[in-house]
Amino acid sequence: MDNDRIKGIGHQVKGAVKRAVGKMIGDAKMTADGAAEKASGDAQVAAAMTGGQVMGIDADRIKGVAHQFEGALKQGIGSVIADPGLQQAGTAEREAGKAQNVAGGARDSAREAVEKGQ
Repeated sequence: MDNDRIKGIGHQVKGAVKRAVGKMIGDAKMTADGAAEKASGDAQVAAAMTGGQVMGIDADRIKGVAHQFEGALKQGIGSVIADPGLQQAGTAEREAGKAQNVAGGARDSAREAVEKGQ
């Protein structure tokens, strides 16, 4: 796997988490820094990807997992601070991430079938 892809994915996940935590605790600077780091990671991964894939995996699968993680983080923090709105937002983000992951998986399956000549 290409080092640029690995670093980009790391920045995407770290930025998404930092942005989510910043939003949850009301820290505008942390939120902005997280968004900037995620955008930087998005650009780095996009530059390193070929055909919308990272290591032969559809990019939506990776992004979907990141959304699931961010949603779980929101749910957990919402539970700890007794914020039902944050818990619901986390649940919605997790579900959206699952759907995005499934869509990417379907594209991976279709691509693999075409590659095998089926």
